[in-house]
Amino acid sequence: MTRNYSKTNNLISSKYTIIIYNILQKLGLIPTLKGTKLLIKAILIIINSPEEFIVFEDIYKQISLKYKTFSNVQIRNSIKYALDNRNEQKSKANFKEIFGFEYDSYYFTNKIIIEEIARIIKNNIIP
Repeated sequence: MTRNYSKTNNLISSKYTIIIYNILQKLGLIPTLKGTKLLIKAILIIINSPEEFIVFEDIYKQISLKYKTFSNVQIRNSIKYALDNRNEQKSKANFKEIFGFEYDSYYFTNKIIIEEIARIIKNNIIP
């Protein structure tokens, strides 16, 4: 029974990973950057969390426990680097389609982009 649950959970997580990956690509993030990959992990943590209010340092800490070669600060900085070095034209072109409102660079901070993408997935994709 536990094995089937774990397998189902992995399939669900894989499905969300693909959705998040596609959203980030539409927003112009470079998929090969370490920060983009860590951003996906952070969004998955929020999606799977039963908590309504989350401290972002706890998310970075949770990721650093899994990837022991990264500190919280390195994780935060890698995500920021990925966001700062995105293709801004792509971001502007696809922003409204993804979020439902006009483009604003204000949304491209670690905390806000993680929260907004998690919100979209929780509200529109998770049954």
